[in-house]
Amino acid sequence: MKRISLLATALLSLGIAYGQNIPTYHNTEIEASKEYTEGNIYQRDMLLYADMLGDTHPYYANADHRAKLQKRVHKMYKECGKIEDIAEFKLFLAKVAATLHDGHTAIYYWSSPDRIFPVRFTINGNTPSIIDLCQEEYRDILGKEVKYINGKPLKKILNAAREIVSADNAVNFENLVTEYLLLTDFWAMLGMSNEVLNITFADNTTIAIPAINKRELKIAQLESNLTNRVTAPRNTLFDYEIFEEKGICYLQFNQFADRVTHPQYTQLARFDEFCNEMMAEIEAKGIKTLVVDLQYNSGGNSALGDVLLSWLKPYQEIKQFNTQVRISKLMLTYYPYYKEFTYNGKPLEIGETYLARKFDHNRDAKIDYTAPQDSTHHILNLNQERLFKGNVIFIQGKDTFSSAMLLLTTARDNNIGSIVGERSGGRPSHYGDVLYCTLPNTKTITTISHKIFRRPAYGTVEDAEYLYPDLEIDLNNPSRELVWEFVESFTNKVNVTKSDKQQEDDSYLWDTIYNPSMNN
Repeated sequence: MKRISLLATALLSLGIAYGQNIPTYHNTEIEASKEYTEGNIYQRDMLLYADMLGDTHPYYANADHRAKLQKRVHKMYKECGKIEDIAEFKLFLAKVAATLHDGHTAIYYWSSPDRIFPVRFTINGNTPSIIDLCQEEYRDILGKEVKYINGKPLKKILNAAREIVSADNAVNFENLVTEYLLLTDFWAMLGMSNEVLNITFADNTTIAIPAINKRELKIAQLESNLTNRVTAPRNTLFDYEIFEEKGICYLQFNQFADRVTHPQYTQLARFDEFCNEMMAEIEAKGIKTLVVDLQYNSGGNSALGDVLLSWLKPYQEIKQFNTQVRISKLMLTYYPYYKEFTYNGKPLEIGETYLARKFDHNRDAKIDYTAPQDSTHHILNLNQERLFKGNVIFIQGKDTFSSAMLLLTTARDNNIGSIVGERSGGRPSHYGDVLYCTLPNTKTITTISHKIFRRPAYGTVEDAEYLYPDLEIDLNNPSRELVWEFVESFTNKVNVTKSDKQQEDDSYLWDTIYNPSMNN
């Protein structure tokens, strides 16, 4: 078994936002205008934010969409003239961002992620929420249905949250809102108390839960009656386990990150070396079924998905996503080398969107699928003799998002393996590749996509909100046992061997809920 620690990158998104120098957005023409110089700090930053959206996001590459945004600016300017504090301003911008239905384009709501309410809700469609994690002293409320919080019906609170949470689809919203409802700053955004939650349950009992510092957490979680713990979450980036007697290799793939993508974390392993070792053991032990569990994976660097796929099908034969890149001032701040790129012999223009694979530097170059043997590139498997030729089963959950969606959608459109589990939390074709920026007057941190990822089968299949599994199984209740039964149906043996090696890892659960899904 191989274990790679997740600890170093558990707070990656927040680390980018708070630990690095994020570019501040400016536009000299706007900042010289009468509206800007006479406006308050919220009006000024609204003008810059609207300009950034129109200049950067792929949706606004369409002239009609951009014109509609410009028509809204005057009304938005007047509304921002009535805003009195930062929380109200962030709420305003969040509503603007949420209309794009892009989980990567959002506003950072919080001043500090450490101040939290020590209780997490489970929300599934229109069903009442239940308490699935909480502070140890509140253990008695685990599993209870929630009706009201601070006197307001939970459904009304969720409806208000839908207006400000940027999400790809309803599943993505349900995942994100359970994370955000932990944060006191989010409750302030909703106009409610950020010091105490007065919760009324379906049985009419009540409890008051004050906010605490995250470091004070002592976790209790809803117990499960599952008998098979193989697919329980592990505190790892990626981790495999061989069940030799059943001919199964189980790979839990929790984040698209390794030492290549994060060279500052030298203790991390390389994913390409990890796959090479895993496949060698699979070959040596005659493994017939590879299970790739992505139910806890919210994304990261998509290059890791290419590495895995190169072991499952000749890489040159894999139909890939079509990536469209929107060129903008902010994008060029992050990727200045694009200034040297050309398209049909002409320089790239600000505001235009280009098909990445048709840049002249790509079309004119001889395609080379190899990578140098160094620490800055992933190495693909190009040895067809070593391709895995057995059954491949992917497990997809509600948290499966972004680069994890790229991997699963590429597998689906290339007829690689089967997918079991739930509808995806991301769209098969979606926006992505996040850019961060700060608005200069309010210091509000924002994220925005600058690419569109079109699935390999785009144009031949309906563009959908979800990637649907071949076999749909609810992974949040005892029916998730059916996932492992489905896996074992590929073997001649049917007895389930309980694994006592894997236990629920609270640190993983609590780490990941403070890592909003804004990965590339």
